[in-house]
Amino acid sequence: MSTPKASFFRRYLTAIILVILLLVVGAAQFLSWPYVIYGPGSAEPVHPRVETGHKLDEKGSILFTTVSTYSKPSALSLAYAWLNPRMDIHTEQEATGGTTNMAAYRNLLSWMRDSSEATAMLAAYGAMDRKIDVQQKGVIVVNFLKESKADDNGLQEGDIITSVDGKATLKAEDLVAALSSRKPGDKVQLAGTRGGKPFKVTVPLIEMPDTHRPGIGFQNNSVIKVTPPDPVKFDFNDVGGPSAGLMMTIEIVAQLTGEDLSRGYRIAGTGTIDGDGQVGLIGGIQYKLMAADKENVDYFLVPYTQYGIENWKNGQSPSQTVTSIHSVVQGFDNWNTAEKTVKDLKLKPKLVPVSSLKDALAFLRSLPPKK
Repeated sequence: MSTPKASFFRRYLTAIILVILLLVVGAAQFLSWPYVIYGPGSAEPVHPRVETGHKLDEKGSILFTTVSTYSKPSALSLAYAWLNPRMDIHTEQEATGGTTNMAAYRNLLSWMRDSSEATAMLAAYGAMDRKIDVQQKGVIVVNFLKESKADDNGLQEGDIITSVDGKATLKAEDLVAALSSRKPGDKVQLAGTRGGKPFKVTVPLIEMPDTHRPGIGFQNNSVIKVTPPDPVKFDFNDVGGPSAGLMMTIEIVAQLTGEDLSRGYRIAGTGTIDGDGQVGLIGGIQYKLMAADKENVDYFLVPYTQYGIENWKNGQSPSQTVTSIHSVVQGFDNWNTAEKTVKDLKLKPKLVPVSSLKDALAFLRSLPPKK
């Protein structure tokens, strides 16, 4: 028979244990951790996200695919992802490719998406041998050289530079010309936009390791505005990155030519596109294939670019071979990864290698109409 004192002690100890358990569960559920979880995203029709003012009677579907990303997950979410063979976990540093901060990373992804829309129009109109207007709108910071001091002085990835010391620099050649009379150690004022808002920073110049000329020390790309003769509209604001470029381009060609390129099949795929119609490598292709499989896709277009693979193995920056910084994490060998994913997970889509828009259109036009 327990005494009142012993009974009180047991109740007190039980209460303490319950409080500790609640705190542990709460911490696991509500505290966030500096990781990013990758998993299968979606596979959905490009139309009506791309509209050209031309109606098209498609018997099948042209689909773009995405990767699901979950930032700052809870401990429970991390545990679930760790146990799930279709998910992966990366540190924030890995996931963002070493960008200055998450805001800079988001700005860079937004530009990649906008740029892919512009180059999709360029490639599509080029394939149809039609003219389209292109304007240079600035130079974007993609990543910094290790020698650069600009990032320590306020410049960020995703910043769009439009002037140097008040002089317009709307293309890379303008930027080089504006710095040509300077010397390493000089300071210049850069102005432009960051996430759509004006910014100004003053940064010191360095001696560029490859040319030995004065420079800021970053990899850059052109910001362009493309104005087509047709009312082409995009609705991809909830999607970051450039990897839907190929599928956007196919849909634009289909709508403007009135040709049902689906041939009655469900055609999914991924890949960046440049203005000349060359397909670039992307990241997370295994997750995109999983998403496509869930949507009963018949064929999946896979970027197949040996040039990109060789240059990455030779140590070149990803900005020189492909615009998707996710590829730093996921690797460049899209085709081998796709084959392994289909084999290991017994996925249904048939893989189709493409290195250009020309390849993709040739394959689609070779398909017999689905009965």
